[in-house]
Amino acid sequence: MNQNLFSLAWREAVRSAYWGKSLATTIGLGFLAIYFSVSFLVLGFAIPALLIKSFPNIDPVSKFNSIILAYFAIDLIIRQLMQKLPTVSFKPLLLQNIRRRKIANYLLTRSVFNFFNVLPFFLVLPITFTLVASTHSGLSTLSWFLAIGILIFCNHFLAIYLKWRFNEAEYGFFIFLAGLIGLFAINHLGIIDLSGGLGKLLDLVLVYPALVLLIAVLPVLFYFLNVKFLLSRMFLNLVSEKQKAEKVRDYSWLNRMGETGRFIALELRLIWRNKRPRSVAMMTVAMLLYGLLFYKDQNGQPPPEFVFILGGFILVGMFSISYGQFFPAWHSNYFSMLMCQRLKMKQFLQSFYMLVTIVSVACYFITLPYALIYTKVIYTHLAMLLYNLGINIPIIFFIGLYSKKRLDLNQSSVMNYQGVGASQWLAGLPMFLGPISLFYLFKLAFGTTGGYIGLGVLGLIGILFHSVIIDYFSRQYLKKKHELIKNYKNS
Repeated sequence: MNQNLFSLAWREAVRSAYWGKSLATTIGLGFLAIYFSVSFLVLGFAIPALLIKSFPNIDPVSKFNSIILAYFAIDLIIRQLMQKLPTVSFKPLLLQNIRRRKIANYLLTRSVFNFFNVLPFFLVLPITFTLVASTHSGLSTLSWFLAIGILIFCNHFLAIYLKWRFNEAEYGFFIFLAGLIGLFAINHLGIIDLSGGLGKLLDLVLVYPALVLLIAVLPVLFYFLNVKFLLSRMFLNLVSEKQKAEKVRDYSWLNRMGETGRFIALELRLIWRNKRPRSVAMMTVAMLLYGLLFYKDQNGQPPPEFVFILGGFILVGMFSISYGQFFPAWHSNYFSMLMCQRLKMKQFLQSFYMLVTIVSVACYFITLPYALIYTKVIYTHLAMLLYNLGINIPIIFFIGLYSKKRLDLNQSSVMNYQGVGASQWLAGLPMFLGPISLFYLFKLAFGTTGGYIGLGVLGLIGILFHSVIIDYFSRQYLKKKHELIKNYKNS
């Protein structure tokens, strides 16, 4: 039966309308997989020497055991962001003579064949043979390796269960992230030695190899927890409570802005009611905290200038870039209907411009407290704000003319490549590399401050002529609206 289910899943994949349409994305992910595999392998051979050099008076195996908890915590976060859930179109299967438990077991068995379960072994295998095996017996080394492997799969099933839950809880991931930060603080402040506790457990496995049998219970428990969750929701007529309690937001106050306000309200409803644009908005809020990572001294020296440009790019312009890269594909599901309405294309573009402007200006003021770390944040963020509104938004409008793929708004935006084409990949190059390249050109001519002034002046010119730019793109979108409709219908 499982063989038949795997065969159905393969046919579902190869017969999908998206099969073969994202070759560039597949090749790019393949190169990333090779890169990370090689990086982990090199790191695995380098870690023993680094531990011996950095901690000469401590057993390197025990030290590695005490810090591996940090890896599992980071791995759990990355799995939430990047690992896909083991989904399959199970509704037709429920009509067949197939037990629901067998379908659930198939989904979880299929999920084991995952790159994130293979990648850690490129790190662990070199450490096992070069570090652990050199100081411990074969049985102890094998038990230690099995314990690490069991913890990897424990993380796998725990990540799946949490992701099922987060799909039902709108802000679940951020609560989970706050919980991990709290545990890190508890461990860092020495209130509870969490990393030391796991290290001692792995040390005991080296002394008493039979303890690995107790650790093996953990992934089994998480496996059956996932099975129980799936069985409780694997029904044809299941309608979630969240869908029943759908709230209607009132944006009538935007009518004061005329037709432009009406289209801004349309954008806000689209963001609020659909998972993919809503997750983009929430990630924008989360990215506001990244200044704590960007703006810190490096060996007692302030960070280089491109870090401030990157910080302004991410902290101030993240919403406009991440949301704008799919403009106008956000409206692809009803774009033909929208084009049949009595509307002006200029108002459609103007509403997007106004929404992005409001959000970007709000992000600028929210991130001003980073000036307490470096006062230059005041004018570096201002320069990137002006550049983003004056230069990057017209680039977004230009890229949107070549939009080809329809978006599924009910999926999360994190590591979701549905609807991603070459235009989205190419859009990031001028928007990311453009301000950095222009800054260094201006810096050669006018100095560091002159570089930021140059970026700000270019953006200000674009803002002053934004009505001319919108008029131009309005005409271009009207010329290509039938092609856009055709692209969305055929994707």
